[in-house]
Amino acid sequence: MTQPLVDIPTSIPADGSLKVLWVPEIADPAVPQQAELTAPSVVDLSCYLTDTGWQPSVNEEVSTDPRLCSRQVFERIGRFTDSLELTYVYQGQAPNAVDNKAFATLRHRELGNIVTRWGADYELPIEDGDIVDVYPSECGVQQKLAPEANGRLRITQRIFIRGLVRRDAVVGGGS
Repeated sequence: MTQPLVDIPTSIPADGSLKVLWVPEIADPAVPQQAELTAPSVVDLSCYLTDTGWQPSVNEEVSTDPRLCSRQVFERIGRFTDSLELTYVYQGQAPNAVDNKAFATLRHRELGNIVTRWGADYELPIEDGDIVDVYPSECGVQQKLAPEANGRLRITQRIFIRGLVRRDAVVGGGS
């Protein structure tokens, strides 16, 4: 007996396929512009983040819909909360060193935007037509993590989402 032919979807390797940027200003987060995402003030956080240092999450609440005529309680989608936590390397005694740019940039209460591009080689520059997610952000407290044997000094930090997250926004507004 022969196996039926099955189309197996292509998968994208996760390693080296995510770019994470700190962008101080974006005029319209629904339509970020290439110039905004490549400006000199933008900090590429990708290589500062640990391999598990990008932790987005969504918490969806449940809106119940009970009916007098039913023994079952129905559910509807309720409000949701986007959350983000970063973990990145930290240089300790060199707060303003080039190798400490994430620590120097993501100061407590700093406002800006976290922008991510998924599924393209990290090394490729941001271009018009790229698909990105935009998280309007305020930086929480930088928490130094306990050192670990054979590890590196690290910081974990909550990023507070202060506006609508724009998922799959097209850079430059192209189609």
